Amino acid sequence: MDLAALRDLRLRVQGLRHPFDASAAESVGRFGAVQAQEFVPAQWGLAQRVPPESRPDAAATLADLDAGRILRTHVLRPTWHFLHPDDARWVLELSAERVHRANGSMYRTTGVEGEVAARAVDVVATAVADGHRTRAELTAALASAGLPSTGVPMVYVLMRAELERVVISGANAGKQRTYAAFDERVPPSSPRDRDDALVELATRFIASRGPVTDRDFATWSGFTLADTRRAFVEAIERADAGGRPIATVDVEGVAHLVEAAALDGPASGTSHPEPSPRVDLLQAYDEYIMGYAPPRAYLHRPGDHGLHAEFPLHALMLDGVMVGRWAPPQASGTPTVRIVPWMAFTPDRERALAASVVELERFLGREVAVAVEPETSPR
Repeated sequence: MDLAALRDLRLRVQGLRHPFDASAAESVGRFGAVQAQEFVPAQWGLAQRVPPESRPDAAATLADLDAGRILRTHVLRPTWHFLHPDDARWVLELSAERVHRANGSMYRTTGVEGEVAARAVDVVATAVADGHRTRAELTAALASAGLPSTGVPMVYVLMRAELERVVISGANAGKQRTYAAFDERVPPSSPRDRDDALVELATRFIASRGPVTDRDFATWSGFTLADTRRAFVEAIERADAGGRPIATVDVEGVAHLVEAAALDGPASGTSHPEPSPRVDLLQAYDEYIMGYAPPRAYLHRPGDHGLHAEFPLHALMLDGVMVGRWAPPQASGTPTVRIVPWMAFTPDRERALAASVVELERFLGREVAVAVEPETSPR
């Protein structure tokens, strides 16, 4: 399998091509965890995996978050992720100990450790027991108790509370996000054996992002290669026994794992022609980008090197290859989508870009202007 075939298969397995997921919440559950550093762009990434005819807009994905059908918290490496409520408890239990170890030096530097940390988490727990609380409200409660309540120490207080399954995302209060009691938003479940949980996460990773390597899973999840390799072996055995076998494919000399059914393409008897060329406006932390280990050669045109991070923008994709950057409208001023291409766009590519901008407008619920900046060669 060459890189072009790898891109085509990953786009389909990722849900960026048919078959899509039925809803944003279903997509989160299928992936196991979805990176969500930037709040609105991350929701756009979920919407893109739902069929165009039923694709949710920003109001609908926010409603899912408000209702707790999708949750957001720090987990895994750690960074912000979306989790399905049915998975939040076991995924956090699986990764919390490792994340606490990784945070150890910052806990010491910020003073969020020992008795101080325990008291701070108790104050947060008491505050959310009576309802969803904004960060400002939690800041006030911590300050009243003489505990860390600002800056980086506050970040680690809240992360401790998340990792210890005390709080998780709540419903928005106007434009402010909130924290809610974990047990209010996450259904109860029995503890899972660590190895069993890691195999489950690996199985979902293969099914939602394949073809993948053990390095891809280790980079994405933050677990060691030794953990990853054991989990992959067990995942293959369980998948074969459960009737959803995992296949090994060679990608330019490197073995990758993918669900065997994905190699057969869409269900027989159905036709889902994909437009060509196809432009995707992906958010910078989309799983199609961040679900794999560097150097991510499948993203690049021949001669390109890296993701060209000199532009703090999102990823402009042409048939699965990164060909520039883009930025969504700012909160104030004329709503404008900024496009920074790395190549000249032919008329058919311009039409494909226009179609993607229309999809973004539908998600945002408003028309936008498009500002194409001069072509910039990647370095």
